[in-house]
Parts: sequence; C-alpha cells; structure tokens
Amino acid sequence: MKVCGQNTNAWEQRKLSALCDKFTDGDWIESKDQSDSGVRLVQTGNVGVAEYLDKPNNKKWISNVTFEQLHCEEVLPGDILISRLPEPAGRACVMPFLGTKMITAVDCTIVRTASNVSNKFLVQYLSSQAYFDAVNTCLAGGTRQRISRSNLADFDVPIPSEKAEQDAIGSFFCGLDNLITLHQRKRGITNLRSP
Repeated sequence: MKVCGQNTNAWEQRKLSALCDKFTDGDWIESKDQSDSGVRLVQTGNVGVAEYLDKPNNKKWISNVTFEQLHCEEVLPGDILISRLPEPAGRACVMPFLGTKMITAVDCTIVRTASNVSNKFLVQYLSSQAYFDAVNTCLAGGTRQRISRSNLADFDVPIPSEKAEQDAIGSFFCGLDNLITLHQRKRGITNLRSP
C-alpha cells in the first residue's frame, strides 16, 4: 500500500516529547497579574480539536513588564497547544499568528516540533480517536480530571520518517477538517469535530 507516493514501511513509533524541540507547560497567571493589553494570554477554552477557537469577548492579557517579571514561556505561531483539561482532555491546535506576543495557561502544554516533524501531521494525530482513547486511560485528579504533561510526553506516535510525507498527510486531513467545518457552519451545526 502506498500513501502519498511513499512506502508505508517508512513509519516509526516515537515518543511525543522526542518529536519536539520544546515540550513544556504554560504559565501560572493569577487575576492580579492580568492587564488590559500587552501579551495575549491564550486559555484552554481557545484550544479546540485541531483548531484555534477565537473568543473575541473573552480575551485576557498580561503586561510586558509582568511577562518579564514572571519569566513567562512565549508561545510562537506554529506551536501546538495541548489542553490537559476536558472537554476533551488532550485536544490540540496549531497556534495562528494573533498579531501580538502570546503566552498560555498552566493547563496547556506548549509543543514546538523539531525541524524534521510536521506540526500539521502531529496535530492531526492529536485529534484522532485512538489518541483520545489513550488519553482517557491516563486522566487523574479530583473534581477536574486532567492528563499530566509527563503522561503526554510518553505517548507513542506513529509517524512517517520523511517530513514531506508528514506534511502531505497533515495538509490532506487539515483540508478535510476545513471542508467539514465549512459545511457544518452552512448547516448551522456548532459541534464541529468530537472524539
């Protein structure tokens, strides 16, 4: 069987954290740290399944001074954010350029893929039913269950060894997602893709 003109035997299993140049949690930002402008605080509610959810009426910020004082971890366009909180836990999106410096909340993991790994492919894997099934076996906590960053780091990811094949697969499924979303919006359906 061929996928995108490549031999499918050229796939491998790699730990999620091994595919990344950065794999860390966001910052602990309290209400007192917030301001009216400056650095955008991307929240878990902005992370959809394979899509960034813009919520114009619920934007949060911290000042540049607070960013420096707290030694915040900057989120860059193209980074993947994984929400460790439900609904559903483990959902992920590629961050778009929002026109400003960005950080994220402590319950999001920041993933910056290595140069030989496609962020589009990885976010598609992080949106698969098999992945969500695995996440659900790792949830822990009292009132609000979550998956730990260390459990996420240890996930095995089946991935083509060639980045060109990863890009082709990621782009194909991203295009399908966009088409499905377009049709759902035309029909007035708001629950886009669910695991």
